[in-house]
Amino acid sequence: MAILLFEAGRKMKQVFHFPGQAILAAVIVVESAFPVWAHEPGAHVHGRAALEIAIDGAMVQINLNSPLDNLLRFEHAPRNEKERQTVKAMASKFNQADSFFIFTPAARCRVESTHLASPVLSPDLLATASQAGKSADKNAGKNSGASETSPSASSATDGHAELEATWQYQCAKPQALQGVEVRLFQMFPRLQRLDAAVAGPKGQSSAKLSPESPRLKW
Repeated sequence: MAILLFEAGRKMKQVFHFPGQAILAAVIVVESAFPVWAHEPGAHVHGRAALEIAIDGAMVQINLNSPLDNLLRFEHAPRNEKERQTVKAMASKFNQADSFFIFTPAARCRVESTHLASPVLSPDLLATASQAGKSADKNAGKNSGASETSPSASSATDGHAELEATWQYQCAKPQALQGVEVRLFQMFPRLQRLDAAVAGPKGQSSAKLSPESPRLKW
C-alpha cells in the first residue's frame, strides 16, 4: 500500500510498505510535469489511471489506482449476475499480472502476491478461485444472509468508485531490470492514459503511458 503525502500542492511523498519485508521509503518529488489529479483526494477522471512502481533490491511493487469505469463500464456495486460476472472477469485478469506487466526478460521477475480492493466491490468477487474457496470455508455457516456487496458499498454506490490494485514481484536478477511494458491498454480499451511514477536504485522518474506508448524505462 502506498501512503501519499502532499507538500505545497506540487510535491508528493510516497512511502511503500512491503509486508514481511523491510520498508522501502521512496520519496518522489513530482513537479508539474506529472499530473497531480491522479493522487488528489476526490480526483476522478475516466480514461486515466495512476501507476506507481517501487524497486527495492530484488523486490518490485506496483500500485494501480483506476476509476472502475475504465475496467467495468460501471462504478456501482453489481446489481445482477451479469455485472457480478463482469467483476469476476476483471479480477481474473488482474490476478494474472505476469501477462500484462512484462519486465526485462533477463531480470526473471515473477509475481508473488496480488491485492485488489474497492469500496463497492465484495472481496469475494475480487479474489482468485482458491482465495474465494478458503474464504467460503472459513465463513461457512456465518452471515448466511449477507450481501456480496462490501460494507461501505451502500454509501458509495452512486459515487465515483475506484479500484486499488497492488502487486509484488520478486526478480531473480534485479541488476538486469531496465523497464516494463504495460499491456493494460489492450485488456481494458477504455483506459487511455497511465500517469506513472517510478522510485528505485536508479533514481526517480515519471512518464505518461498510452496505448501508443506503453513502455516504461528506467
